[in-house]
Amino acid sequence: MKENPHVLINGAGPTGLMMAGQLALRDVPFRILDKNEDHTIQSRALVVQARSLEIFDQMGIAQEALRLGEKAQAVGIIFNGKHVFRMDLGDVGAGLTAFPYLLILEQSKTEQLLTDFLAHHGYRVERNTELLDFTQEADAVKATIKHTHGGEELVQVDWLVGADGAHSLVRQQLAIPFAGKTYQESLFVLDCKVDMDIPSDEMVLAFADKAFAGFFPLPNGRCRVLGTVPKGLEGQATITFEAVAKNFAERTKLDVKLHNPEWIAVYSSHHRAVSLFRKGRAFVAGDAAHIHSPVGAQGMNTGLQDAYNLAWKLALVTQGKAREELLDSYNDERLAIAHNLVRTTDTAFQYVNSQNPFLKGLRMTIMPRVLPILWPIAQRQSAIRELGFKTISEIGLNYRKSPLSQEDEQSHFPRHAPKPGDRVPYIPTTSQSKGSRDFVTGTQYHLVLFSGQTVDEGTQKALQQLQQTYADLIKIDEVPASEITRELYKAFGVQHQGFYFIRPDGYIAYRSTTNDVRHFASYLTRYLLERFSREDTNSNT
Repeated sequence: MKENPHVLINGAGPTGLMMAGQLALRDVPFRILDKNEDHTIQSRALVVQARSLEIFDQMGIAQEALRLGEKAQAVGIIFNGKHVFRMDLGDVGAGLTAFPYLLILEQSKTEQLLTDFLAHHGYRVERNTELLDFTQEADAVKATIKHTHGGEELVQVDWLVGADGAHSLVRQQLAIPFAGKTYQESLFVLDCKVDMDIPSDEMVLAFADKAFAGFFPLPNGRCRVLGTVPKGLEGQATITFEAVAKNFAERTKLDVKLHNPEWIAVYSSHHRAVSLFRKGRAFVAGDAAHIHSPVGAQGMNTGLQDAYNLAWKLALVTQGKAREELLDSYNDERLAIAHNLVRTTDTAFQYVNSQNPFLKGLRMTIMPRVLPILWPIAQRQSAIRELGFKTISEIGLNYRKSPLSQEDEQSHFPRHAPKPGDRVPYIPTTSQSKGSRDFVTGTQYHLVLFSGQTVDEGTQKALQQLQQTYADLIKIDEVPASEITRELYKAFGVQHQGFYFIRPDGYIAYRSTTNDVRHFASYLTRYLLERFSREDTNSNT
């Protein structure tokens, strides 16, 4: 455990552990607390989306995650026992990400993976330790924490991150509204063995007149089953496997048998989101900031990306390399995504579970007839297929409206070129050429210089001077024009020369095709500090 922590993280679920892992990568001392004795042993959140796997890849743990999980290569939909729709994720996503599938990985394993990552970097979660209260001052947060076996302790840090779940103490003490509602309808979640004729690598959603069920493949022949609570048992806080399994095949109109249960729980669906992600020197993330139904498998992934978004900004500010205004962008960027997520999952939940005659008719009468007709047409439209995959996988999320997303107004890019705020497009690395994944390695900004056939020495020199000014913050990746870099130039929409400035989290911050870098230099000074690097440079000469 490192001394003199700058950040206190309350909560060691996936969001808190990701926050801790990202700070550890950046050598920012912190403490992470959790009132529970150990990480969860239950499967709970199950799907790791492609965007989260890309983050794991940047951390060097993606391959271990793949070893521990199961790939769902396709999504199938069944109406009243008839399999009418199947989307092959690999066919759609192969050119969009290195991870064109859903990874089925129990939350217990995700938490263990991140806990092991922390241990490798010299950190551990302080278990049986609870945050009691805190106060904010102009330059510090003072918190009182309670150790189950060691009394109370007063802690002073620069920043506090509340990753402490739906009943977040941090959010409550900050008095941040958590608007939304709780639905009367409930779902059950169950891990068991399932006898049913479906491929082991396919996730299936089954709709029937009396029930909805989802099937997600787990290792060792097990399956996660998500479904509507049987009639007459609605509103109960607990439910038995026997109550769910009884007449399950009849309710779902499937040739299916459930047996050998391992875990079952009732999910009371909430749809809530905060009005602020930051208040003073404290932040909220994950379930502390947004909760919603499990339909869509977005919740844990969104929390992981909350932490990923905040950590690099907090590291730069804490280390005196960026202005505190940079932290305001965490709220600007993640608040809109949280509110949109709550809206879309609300719509999805209503669609799969509502007994409203109109929605039920749409679900059970119209969609079974329309999907088989529309899907073959959509299959031939790459833009539609890609949009669907980008939405599910979360690689399509963007920060285009963020104040951090800017460009030289004199620049000219084709319509297809990635815009400021977009995730860097996926171009695989080859034995001959760099790929776009080379521009999202490490913890630095990457300045990708498309230098063309003839190097513009003035532009190159100016950019190199900026790199020296900001020392270890910026890495320049020069891409000269040639046959082997043609695909990179095309993907980034650069015809002759230009540059892209890529954030440490793999999103585009700035782009330009002009030779005048003064606008870019002005952009940098809005958020980054120069003095630390000049002092470091002078001390080495």
